[in-house]
Amino acid sequence: MQSTYSIVKIFHKEEQITEKSACQFDIATPNLMETICEKNNLNTAYKKVFRNRGMPGIDNISVDTMKDWLKDNKDELIDSLLNGTYMPRPVKGVYVPKPRKMGTRCIGVLSVIDRFIQNAIFQVICDPIEKIFSNHSYGFRKNKCALDALQMARSYILNGNKYVADIDIEKFFDNIHHDKIMYKLSKFVHDKRVLKIIRRFLQTGMWRFDVYIERTNGVYQGGSLSPLLSNLMLHEVDVLLEERGHDFCRYADDIKIYTKSQKAANRVLQSIEKYLAQNLKLKYNKLKTKACRVQDSEFLGYNIDENGKVIALQENVDTLKYKIKKLTNRSIFRDLKLIILELNQVIVGWTSYFRYDYRQDIYRDLDAMLRRRIRANIMRRAIVLRSDGLAWLKSIGCKDCNIDFNKIRWNCGLATRKANYIIRNEWFIKNKLRSILQSKEEYGNGSR
Repeated sequence: MQSTYSIVKIFHKEEQITEKSACQFDIATPNLMETICEKNNLNTAYKKVFRNRGMPGIDNISVDTMKDWLKDNKDELIDSLLNGTYMPRPVKGVYVPKPRKMGTRCIGVLSVIDRFIQNAIFQVICDPIEKIFSNHSYGFRKNKCALDALQMARSYILNGNKYVADIDIEKFFDNIHHDKIMYKLSKFVHDKRVLKIIRRFLQTGMWRFDVYIERTNGVYQGGSLSPLLSNLMLHEVDVLLEERGHDFCRYADDIKIYTKSQKAANRVLQSIEKYLAQNLKLKYNKLKTKACRVQDSEFLGYNIDENGKVIALQENVDTLKYKIKKLTNRSIFRDLKLIILELNQVIVGWTSYFRYDYRQDIYRDLDAMLRRRIRANIMRRAIVLRSDGLAWLKSIGCKDCNIDFNKIRWNCGLATRKANYIIRNEWFIKNKLRSILQSKEEYGNGSR
């Protein structure tokens, strides 16, 4: 892999690179494009694209070959930006599965050069626009995350709000109105060259299954600008709710408004649905939008009951079980250290997010399942080795074993019954397998 030093020398060869805070930029200046094309800003954008990696776009220029392309074409690229003539490449449509088996989502994969340009623009305009956003908005924000939104929602419930107007916008990113978002952006950015290039990014078509699809609405998910533009689009909804004095929190297009009665929840739901349709040309998702009691509403993978107790959705628990089963498949023999390493990565990622679930028994059951799956994997491997199975078990630290694996053959019954005695819990601790329950408690239980 290329070193960081060799990466940053594309646009700047002598001075030390220092990242300039976007807060220092005046994005209302008509010469904003000159700021975007500064060498420091371009080098920082390049490093971000290189660090994030990602698949090539429609032009097949990879992250690794981007350096050579920029060395040969950097002057022409900067001139096209300064002249306002830069034309983004069409995006490549790729389908990725939604969480909890809720279908698929089409992601627009930009070319690495377009990602580089978007990062350069984003770094300059992000912070000044971020300053105006509401404290009730948590999606794609600096120093904010989904768990912050969850804690805010829980605080509203503990304050006596037992009902919620649950609003989910249908295909939000695909239905953002270009003229409306450009009008909002033009209040901050006065350089017409920047606005022109951003509009071109919005209007760029997509190649999907060898068919070119023109774009008239929407923002491609996958670019650096799409989170900022989506929050800018819904900012006036945040302002409206704040002016009305509602208790609410928003994560991207998922809006939760907490009320003290069902009647109030129905009223605010109808009001916001009407506002979205008339003012922003957006439709709500009929399947997910509802006014109900708080325990009947999902938020960011959790349920919160009227007493403020937080519970991870069963679909997410099942997702963890599926990943454990996949990594401990008894038909595939892999290095045990590699299996434990991958399991630890899954456990840390899952428990760091779902640590607010107050239940202990669920995590104990998951730990038991985890150990049982690993024991079954080990015993199956020992049976396949037959006469060498006993020696192999002793080599991995299982000493109290007196089974003749040459006689057992493919009958796992006897070996399975003795697995708990052969592979004790101390073996998992010695081999540094993380406990799901202990990992959850390690991250804290602040929501209890």
